[in-house]
Amino acid sequence: MKPRFRFANPPAADIELPDVEAVLDALEAAVLTFETPVFDAARQSWQPVGRHPEVRAAWAERARFLPPGVARPVLPACAPDGPDEQELRRRAWEMVKQGNRVPLAEPAAEPRRRGAGALAFAAVVVLVLLLGWGVLTLAGELSRVGRTLVQGELGR
Repeated sequence: MKPRFRFANPPAADIELPDVEAVLDALEAAVLTFETPVFDAARQSWQPVGRHPEVRAAWAERARFLPPGVARPVLPACAPDGPDEQELRRRAWEMVKQGNRVPLAEPAAEPRRRGAGALAFAAVVVLVLLLGWGVLTLAGELSRVGRTLVQGELGR
């Protein structure tokens, strides 16, 4: 079974844990801190352990079973940086249902260089003419050499 959670640079070392319960055990043992970055393979994202929603819910659930007066670290407040993800997704889905799309800026078109195609065509025509002239010149010279050889053989 592949580990679900990967932790970067905790005080102990880089470690991987299979489930939320193991993460809670590591937090209680002070192997991890709430600020330790965690990669969740299920969510495909990095975030501090203290902000992971499943860890927060399991931490609160586990606290229900502690005897009163037991000292335990408190999760940091999870202040949203902006609109929450669910709200953003809901608004995006509403836009899709309405047929609205986010307008994208058109990429800046490069100015077209006029005459580039004509110049390339002219270069190809000149190249073909030069090759034709070369082939004809070679054929003429070979013909002359052959004629000279044949006349020389006949003259003997």
